[in-house]
This record gives sequence, structure tokens and C-alpha cells, in this order.
Amino acid sequence: MPETAPIRVAIVEDERDIRESLTFLVNGTSDYSCTGSYRSMEEALVGIPRQLPDVVLSDIGLPGMNGIEGIRLLKERHPD
Repeated sequence: MPETAPIRVAIVEDERDIRESLTFLVNGTSDYSCTGSYRSMEEALVGIPRQLPDVVLSDIGLPGMNGIEGIRLLKERHPD
């Protein structure tokens, strides 16, 4: 059976403990890899294009730009 590439996940969460726990969980789960963890959507919009994920796990109630608006922008900029 051919080996498949891991599912790449980016995390956007303003609370450090939660962000670090999610990163640890994703990286510790077989077939998943965290491409980046960001404390704001503004930071994510800059960092995510450097290594595009398959999935973005985002808090909705972020300070500054909320997660819903940020996901919409990411989808516009990177439709695939």
C-alpha cells in the first residue's frame, strides 16, 4: 500500500496554551503535520502562504480580524 503524505494543518489561536496544545496534538497524531501556529489572523495571512496547509483550524473570536473573515480571505487568495 503506498504511503500517503500527512494532512497539513495550520492553527490560528490567540491563547498560547491552547495554541501550543493543539500544535502538540496535531504533530503527535500520525498522518498529520502542523505547518504553522499563529496568534492572530493577521499573522496567519502572512505566514500561511509560505507553507500552504490542507486545513486551517481557527478560533472564531480572535482579537483584530476574526477567524471567519480571515478564512474567507485565505480561501479567496488560495482557492485550492
